[in-house]
Amino acid sequence: MAIRFDADGEDFTRALSLGSQTQLTVTGWFKISVDRGQFTTLWAVAESDFDSFLMLAADGTGTGLQVINHTNGTALTTLTVGTWYFVGVAINGTSQTILVRSASASSFTVTTNSSGPSSAVVADVLGIGETPPPGGFEWLNGAVANFKIWVGATLTQAEMEREAWTYLPWRTSGLTAWYPWAGSGSTVDLSGNGRTLSGGSGTSLEDGPPIAWRQGRRRLFLPTSIDVEANPAPILAPWSMPAPAVSAGASTAPGVIEAPWSMPAPVVEVFEGLPTVAEPGVILAPWSMPAPLVDAFSNATAAPGPILAPWTLPTPAVLVPIVPGDQITGPGQIEWNGFLLGRGTPYGLGNLEGWYDLPAIDTGNVAHPTRHGAESGRDLSQERIVTYSGLTRAPRDDWEETVEDLILATGVGEDDTEYPLAIRLLDHVYTGMGKVTRRAVPVDKHFRLGHSRIVVQWTLSDPRLLSKLNSAVIADGETQTILNAGNTATSPLIRIPGPSVIPQILFEPLVGGEVVDERLIEVDLTVADGENLIIDVKLGTISIGDTDHLDKLTGTSTSVPDLVLPAGQVRVSYTSEEGDAPPATVLWKHAIL
Repeated sequence: MAIRFDADGEDFTRALSLGSQTQLTVTGWFKISVDRGQFTTLWAVAESDFDSFLMLAADGTGTGLQVINHTNGTALTTLTVGTWYFVGVAINGTSQTILVRSASASSFTVTTNSSGPSSAVVADVLGIGETPPPGGFEWLNGAVANFKIWVGATLTQAEMEREAWTYLPWRTSGLTAWYPWAGSGSTVDLSGNGRTLSGGSGTSLEDGPPIAWRQGRRRLFLPTSIDVEANPAPILAPWSMPAPAVSAGASTAPGVIEAPWSMPAPVVEVFEGLPTVAEPGVILAPWSMPAPLVDAFSNATAAPGPILAPWTLPTPAVLVPIVPGDQITGPGQIEWNGFLLGRGTPYGLGNLEGWYDLPAIDTGNVAHPTRHGAESGRDLSQERIVTYSGLTRAPRDDWEETVEDLILATGVGEDDTEYPLAIRLLDHVYTGMGKVTRRAVPVDKHFRLGHSRIVVQWTLSDPRLLSKLNSAVIADGETQTILNAGNTATSPLIRIPGPSVIPQILFEPLVGGEVVDERLIEVDLTVADGENLIIDVKLGTISIGDTDHLDKLTGTSTSVPDLVLPAGQVRVSYTSEEGDAPPATVLWKHAIL
């Protein structure tokens, strides 16, 4: 998404109050929609009295792009009206690196110089779409998308290029503000620092540049079975045969010749969801080898041809887990345990209740004994109730099968198992785990004609809705800052490969760049080479294979269910006693209520 400005006074502002900065990076996508033929400000970081400022602007022609650092201007390119451009500006003292690339270009244009002023940029106030007060002029008739700013950090060229292609920030260290405008009128800072924008009255949303929300991983889909016949080439069996010693009138009957051979087990890789390791057993290749027939003559040398050992190789069957939401191809679709409803199916989406709603709340307030009101307590959401209704239509010849498919897919389970419910209404797929608790298929005069308004209801015991899977790989002795871009805590899964001696995982939630809490998990054991220690926060378990090791937690550790990732930024550290363990992997999903 992008924010569209088309009049004076529609700009956004935000007080930063960060003082003098020698290191600063700003990136974003920008477009001139109408050439006003006048000086135009796209963004500016400035001192409150505007004596010191850094800004991206178009010159008096309306399309000549330039970066102005105090009064020193660097000309960049001439903008084409209606075209999206990525611009990244990184300042380090008097040095600056500027990247520019249009959405249709094949490469970035890089400008580096040391023409910046000797004094640092004073980051008191931010303006987007116009010069911030007391400037307040030079308004933009165009659009801005995915605006990010890092204070106290100078991103490299490679880092800025990486930030260009995804809304979600790659680098979170030093991230001061991030505005993706991910909703109508949204001015929220999703960096977790709470720098919500002011202003923007009269702006609107429009389609943004051709970039993804996050960088997806290459996926390789493998079939669960394959209907082919294996016709391998013959295996050549090395052998040797001495010249036989033959007596006149005797018959020759040599023994069986043993042909040594070996066959490697196949290697299978699956690139989706949790890493899947296929470990098929050894494939036995049955074969037989006849004894050679030798005609012996006096004073003759026997030289038989190569012996061919016929064999057969069965095709391995590999099961690939299905990731919830993989069958969804566009907005307006619902996937229930692999069964698809909504757009492109006979089960049209007419109404959906409870998906974006806040579930009912169990308040933790306790009545005050001596005055009006109550003592505030922790509020907890109740289970989420999701109700789908819509018109189901199919040709009369297919109508009975259509109805029966729905009935079979929405039955009652035999135990307490919950199944995935994935829904995409706009751009993002969110998933919850639940059960079917209601199904209605009204039968009226239109039913036999292939029409019915059906209702399906699900109950999700955990009301949180989760995004697709994210991961971070953290080397031994290193720290990374990761982001839960939701609005409530999420339960990660941590994989620690061996060899690792007394591994430790430390979570440090950040607010305004400052650590506000510490949560440590330390396990007093040695993870052997080839083993994986799994910490499952949702289940509250620590295990290697099928063996539970919860009793190995040290006294300084928090309980496993409390090792959650709260909304916002969290600094994650991994260490082992010897300091040379393989990297640990943290897997998590953004969670919303």
